[in-house]
Amino acid sequence: MSGQSGRMKHIRALLPFLLLPACVADSPALGYSRAGFSSVELGGNTYRVYTEETRNCVEVHRVNMVFPLPSRLQILLEMEEAAVQVTGCALKKGTFVGDQAMSKGQLECSKGTAAKEWVAGTCNIKPWRWR
Repeated sequence: MSGQSGRMKHIRALLPFLLLPACVADSPALGYSRAGFSSVELGGNTYRVYTEETRNCVEVHRVNMVFPLPSRLQILLEMEEAAVQVTGCALKKGTFVGDQAMSKGQLECSKGTAAKEWVAGTCNIKPWRWR
């Protein structure tokens, strides 16, 4: 019994080191697991823009480390610009939400050369609400 208890202590000691890589992995949300991505560099930051061909959603990740933390407004504006560059579509007003690391938004591609046939109801982005 004591041998098994000793092994558990070793496993518990190693557990944080085994879980740490999962915290820093730059992978998209589950809905974008099969989505392709494009990398964009803006203002000294690198972004990955995840999109799917039939969804009118976009997910943008900032993948470089910056210290001290940049302005949230600056990063959100750069993320929005990265999404527009990659998709060729505008973002629907009020749907782009997130923080300095990751943001999501709904695309508005009904006009212009980037207009596509989207599958209805595939993007459920809700703006932040303060209670």
